[in-house]
Amino acid sequence: MLRRLLVLALPALLALGLVVAPAPAPAEERYPEPVLAGNVGDPSVVAVGKKLVVVATGEQVDRAVKEPGRGWRWTEPVLAERPAWARAGAIWAADLTRVGKRWVLYFAVPVRGLGPEGRCIGVAVARGPLEVFRPVGTAPLVCPARAKVPAAADPVAVPGLPSRGVIDPSAYTEGGRHYLLYKTDGKPSSIRLLPLSGNGRKARGPSVELIRSTGVVENPVLVRTGGSYYLFASEGDFARCSYHQTWRRSRSLTAWADAPQGVLLDRASTGGLCGPGGGDVVVQKGRATLYFHGWVRRSSTIPKGAGFWGWNGGEQKARRAMYAARLTIRSGVPVVKRYLR
Repeated sequence: MLRRLLVLALPALLALGLVVAPAPAPAEERYPEPVLAGNVGDPSVVAVGKKLVVVATGEQVDRAVKEPGRGWRWTEPVLAERPAWARAGAIWAADLTRVGKRWVLYFAVPVRGLGPEGRCIGVAVARGPLEVFRPVGTAPLVCPARAKVPAAADPVAVPGLPSRGVIDPSAYTEGGRHYLLYKTDGKPSSIRLLPLSGNGRKARGPSVELIRSTGVVENPVLVRTGGSYYLFASEGDFARCSYHQTWRRSRSLTAWADAPQGVLLDRASTGGLCGPGGGDVVVQKGRATLYFHGWVRRSSTIPKGAGFWGWNGGEQKARRAMYAARLTIRSGVPVVKRYLR
């Protein structure tokens, strides 16, 4: 995907207004409407005062802003330029976060040596989330060693996994320590956690594997609340309507092998959305909101049909709109409380 596991640390459970209740939410009778109907693949959303800013997959990372009482509006792309080690092609699933007095953008950009879709993760910074970001460093932050780029801080040398690239960076902060989650591309796929330096721009140690799938698991977002960690991810083929949003729960930041898990969003539970996934979590005014994408028709907000497949030319007739939903926790299970308009 192309997504963005955004990884945000949530405040305590009660501060979010999250409550414990006995039963999961019922499936929607009709699909929800998007809050932003443009092409918003893999949204990463941040709250900046009373504003919301989203960045999404695009040539230079697309960006839109929402002010109180107004709808979303597109602004200039995020990146002023690509790193010297990158090549042309869409930048996937960027993640935006604040580290100290600077804003940091993590992004997955095409590189040479990893095949037509191979990407590595770079870092860019700016003084504000609506300013132009500029890449930092002379090498990727994360990149397989066989890529034709300067050696990365994290070379992702993992036995049993393909060396096709890394995507879906997602930032997480806990106790003043910064981390980056990302996906190793291909099958099997995995989600890894990389400790970062104090300014969020360099590796502070080796990465560790959190989960692995024989299929596709991607777009990680990490949240801690109520004494537990919740790892949100997307699973399946992002170009099909069967793509779905999942969750896992653990008491440990790095131990996920036996973690309880479940489906948060899929076609059935959303009343017919096509491929709901790529989710990000934002806390604003004490409420947790999940922002995610789904495939709709090019000329309307009607979800694509069950047989849709983006890789066979279908992407030319569709786009990924952005939806929003309030989240709650019921008996340790993340649940969509209601959809927003």
